[in-house]
Amino acid sequence: MTHAAVYECDREINAAIHIHDKKLWDQLIDSVPTTSPEIEYGTPQMALEIFRLFKETDVKTGKILVMAGHEEGIISFGKTLREAMKVILDNVKPEVR
Repeated sequence: MTHAAVYECDREINAAIHIHDKKLWDQLIDSVPTTSPEIEYGTPQMALEIFRLFKETDVKTGKILVMAGHEEGIISFGKTLREAMKVILDNVKPEVR
């Protein structure tokens, strides 16, 4: 349902990637459009939350969102898989050593 909601929000989206990465999730939560932490993945409520993000945030521009109620869950999207993957890679910040 979550992926279907992403596709429904913008007809130009042809690819969505759902990854799990704790470090990236911690880094991006609340700095990119983020779903409510009470909403679990795979529920009708999550689909409605995706619609809300597209309506109320700039998620369409950034092409990435964090699912706060789905630990480590991140979705990126684009016209192609390559574009969706580039969005993820562009959001990875180098670690300070």
